[in-house]
Amino acid sequence: MVTVEDITSLAVFDRIWLACPCDGFEARTVTNCGTLDYEPFFDDYNAFVPGEFIFTTLGFAQADPALAEDAVLKMMDRDVAALAIKPVAMKSVTKRIAQASLEAGVPIFFYDGRYLERIITEAMNLIDADSESSKQAAMVDKLLAPADSSRVRNLIFQIAGATGSAIQCIAATPQSPDEAALHALRGQLGGLLQEYALRFPDVEASHVMLYQGIVLGFISFSRKPQTVITIAEADLSMLASQIPGMHCGISQELPLEEGDLAIRQALASLSTAQQEEANAIRWSQLRLDAFHAAASTDRLFARTSQHIYDLLDEYDRTHGSELRTTAEAYAAAFGDVKATSEALFQHPNTVRYRIKKVKEAIHAEFLTDKELAAVLVMARIAQTRI
Repeated sequence: MVTVEDITSLAVFDRIWLACPCDGFEARTVTNCGTLDYEPFFDDYNAFVPGEFIFTTLGFAQADPALAEDAVLKMMDRDVAALAIKPVAMKSVTKRIAQASLEAGVPIFFYDGRYLERIITEAMNLIDADSESSKQAAMVDKLLAPADSSRVRNLIFQIAGATGSAIQCIAATPQSPDEAALHALRGQLGGLLQEYALRFPDVEASHVMLYQGIVLGFISFSRKPQTVITIAEADLSMLASQIPGMHCGISQELPLEEGDLAIRQALASLSTAQQEEANAIRWSQLRLDAFHAAASTDRLFARTSQHIYDLLDEYDRTHGSELRTTAEAYAAAFGDVKATSEALFQHPNTVRYRIKKVKEAIHAEFLTDKELAAVLVMARIAQTRI
């Protein structure tokens, strides 16, 4: 947003000074610049719009002080942002103009020097640059905006036909992945969810689909999500366990507008089920792995954690040290120096010395040892499964 103060601060003026002060004039918004070069015919001051910063010599009224005063008053009636007058036809303001300026809040300036065209060009460049920045800022806001709940609900409806209050997601894959097994699993999971719906009358809809070599299943409920681990969730896990030869992950029951999180939970649970060669894993069973999944999904958290390891790696390369190994062991021991020294087969004093160097390497000398351990544990959560 360009203000009157921004325009009057441009270096293009030889001198510009305030003739009529009024409250808050500096912050008045300027949307355009214009000139008053001649007396508008038929009193057509409507060509000037609110928010314009108007420049004029009032040359058309040089022999008629009353006409000059009338022109200034009518410009203020149009609620222009400000009026800058080159003192040719008017060298000082009248009492009527001063009073009108005070009442309307429209400041009057006098200015000296420079070609008017150059002043207008500089002012418009400032306004155009601000407009472009505003457009770019709106795009940044859109880029950084969190998930919109109505948008998520709409997408979940388009994907799964869900219109209820709560949703749960299942992500499944055959243990021996091939196209035939994947389509067979889709049919089995679809039948399982239909059976599940018969057991629980508050199930509003169910749906299965293929997504990047994974079967996704959705269950929506007419009721709100139930608290923590529900009987229905345990029953769903038991039913899923009856399908042989598959790994699956099951999300919590979440509000429909958090359907995107339900998908993320199911996929993270499936990843754990695959690693542990388990049939079915619920999100509520992940414990620390849940934090790993959340941290690794959040790109800012993951990038911050990676930055810590990058600093340690750089230090190790430069000094031929093993700070990263020490930091990882220290995090795994949750800050216990004795346990760290035993894991590394190093003397506790060696570990303490290296921990001091870790602080220096990551520019965290101000942290206590306990605080450092907390930081390293968070970084480790984002990097590896515990």
